[in-house]
Amino acid sequence: MKNNKLLFAISSLWLGHATRTSVIINYFLKKWFEIDIISYWNALNFLKSEFNGEKINFIEFTDYPHLERWKWWKFYYYLVLDLIKTNIIIKKENKFVKNIWEKYDFIFSDWRYWVYSKNIPSFLLSHQLAFIMPKWLDFFSFISNYFNYNSFKKFDHIFIPDYTDINNSLAWKLSHPNWIKKLNHSYIWILSSFNESKQEKTEMIDYLFTISWYLAEYKDNFINKLLEQAKKLDWRKVFILWDTKNNYKKELENDITIYSFASWDLRKNLFLNAEIIISRAGYTTIMDLVELSKKAVLFPTPNQTEQEYLVEFLNKNNFYVFWWENDNLVELVKKVDNSNIYNTNYKTTDSLEKIEKIISKYK
Repeated sequence: MKNNKLLFAISSLWLGHATRTSVIINYFLKKWFEIDIISYWNALNFLKSEFNGEKINFIEFTDYPHLERWKWWKFYYYLVLDLIKTNIIIKKENKFVKNIWEKYDFIFSDWRYWVYSKNIPSFLLSHQLAFIMPKWLDFFSFISNYFNYNSFKKFDHIFIPDYTDINNSLAWKLSHPNWIKKLNHSYIWILSSFNESKQEKTEMIDYLFTISWYLAEYKDNFINKLLEQAKKLDWRKVFILWDTKNNYKKELENDITIYSFASWDLRKNLFLNAEIIISRAGYTTIMDLVELSKKAVLFPTPNQTEQEYLVEFLNKNNFYVFWWENDNLVELVKKVDNSNIYNTNYKTTDSLEKIEKIISKYK
């Protein structure tokens, strides 16, 4: 490769994009590549906390707005407004890339659809190839499929973090639309930042609550609700709020510890020592659970049809326990022992080797 320099573009809409792509970034850093990272807001702050040194450079660039916000009439108002904003940002970011592509050997984008170049190999990472529409809008799903296909075909290769067999996959139809057969793509199993976390447990955490990113209009109320329910659980409870702008630790009554943010070493220690994970039903979280073979109680984010779909699919196979807004957490925890763990022979280390092998074909 002529420049020995790579460009990674990472969505900030959910922190999971940053955590899963950080594994790939670290893999190529160890191979002596220099890397520029385009991201925004919480994800950018997280990546800055994970990486430093002369081989890393960060570029702040406004991300797409968060779709599916609010309720009732506000939902439709913001949906139209956000789609207009998205179109404007798309044009700006593609224009930006056209002015810098010559510096790089290839571009790797996680859910930033217009960070690509026709002049160098460009790769897209995405598990959500098909959008799940609300049932009463399902008739219009062909529009979103058409949008996705036309966006994805601009990339040389699509990396899909899931398993090839749809019946033994994690995302089912989200990651297996029929049109993907027309594009260069590979199912690369899973990506988790816990792929090198093999040390022995050092302490016991009975319940680890991790709230990576939550829609702003719901987050504070939801955290307070979790804290109230956590008080009713016996033994030790630890919360990670994933607030990258602050760094504090609080000890509360009822054996509750709160971390505003967790560095890599602390995060690894907490997850390894947790008996049960309680988290939102984000796809990256699910991949972390598979990597660590952990059991969990998962809650779908309000109005997020993707997470609601994942919950419905995984629940059919008794993977994990799922918590809806008015459920009693104490009762749900009792069901965890009877839930299944997703077992697989292919995990993150295998995925990284597969990604490098495919990329090498394009150089």
